[in-house]
Amino acid sequence: MSDNQNPWDNRGKKPTELEDMIQQGLKKLFGNKSGGPTPPTGSSGSSPQAPKKGFLSVIAIVAIVALVLMQSFYQIGQSELGVVLKFGKYSNTTSPGLHFLIPFVEKVIKVNVESIRKEEFGTRQNATSAYNKKSNFSDLESLMITSDNNVIQLNWVVQYRISKAEDYLFNVQDPVAAVRDQSEAVIRRLVGNRDFNYTLNNRAELADSSFEEIQRHLDEYKSGIKVVTVQLQDLNPPDPVRPSFNEVNQAEQDKVRLGNEAQKERNEKIPKAEGVAKQMLEEAQGYAIERVNNAKGNIARYNSIYEQYRKYKEVTKTRMYIEALKEVLPTVKEVIIMDQKKNGMLPILNLGGSNAIRQTN
Repeated sequence: MSDNQNPWDNRGKKPTELEDMIQQGLKKLFGNKSGGPTPPTGSSGSSPQAPKKGFLSVIAIVAIVALVLMQSFYQIGQSELGVVLKFGKYSNTTSPGLHFLIPFVEKVIKVNVESIRKEEFGTRQNATSAYNKKSNFSDLESLMITSDNNVIQLNWVVQYRISKAEDYLFNVQDPVAAVRDQSEAVIRRLVGNRDFNYTLNNRAELADSSFEEIQRHLDEYKSGIKVVTVQLQDLNPPDPVRPSFNEVNQAEQDKVRLGNEAQKERNEKIPKAEGVAKQMLEEAQGYAIERVNNAKGNIARYNSIYEQYRKYKEVTKTRMYIEALKEVLPTVKEVIIMDQKKNGMLPILNLGGSNAIRQTN
């Protein structure tokens, strides 16, 4: 925010060439008041330098008029708005561009409405401000207590810009203090209504809630401020209890890690076991179907043989006997042929190996 300075207040400044010309013209116009000799007068009583003084007077008047005209126009930049005051009271707001101003009656205050302003909490970067005069103020500013009586240190940043220039200038005496006070009050209330674990794990939800509530309060004040973002940065326990907190946090991380590893092993072994069980079940079902089909086939075959045996007993018996011999004889290593009429058995010397045939006469 920048204010135009009074162009007639030049104390402590070197006069410009235009001002030197005006001063010299006024001296020549009103004469030498330092007690020097007066110029001679003619018979008509008029000074011979009167025409020259009249010319200088015209120059002085023209210069004053030009200076007034120069102060009658002002330029507003692209990122600014001009708040016009008439006799110290708000008149109107002008947009970027060239505008006319009534000198000595109106005054314009230029306000940058595009730049993003930032207020930090719990840091010492702005230690020269009124909020961080004490060396430990930033630590006290960041200390908060949760609903489960745990003390934490929370650092956050609020970014905002000016949305309405006249409200920003006149409705709130100290807009920066209003932003800081409202931000701190809202954050402390939200943290105080939540336990430590929830605050630690849900900082995004906390930032969104604080953003909406801070904006609502600033709108109630008609501050002309638009909150851009609220960023929650570091969230740590105080220094005296930080080692214990780190141990607890490490234990929580180990718990989560071991749980993830167990879940990974479960995801690997359970589907594999289910696949094996399903495979065994399908194999058992296939084996059962095979046995049932084989049994049904044997039944059908036995029934067919029985039908043939019932019709042709001798032929069927002989055929079955021959088929049995075809299956059995290839596996026999020794063959003994016996004559049913002989009572004794004469062994034959085995000269042909394991497949030798013994014959009895």
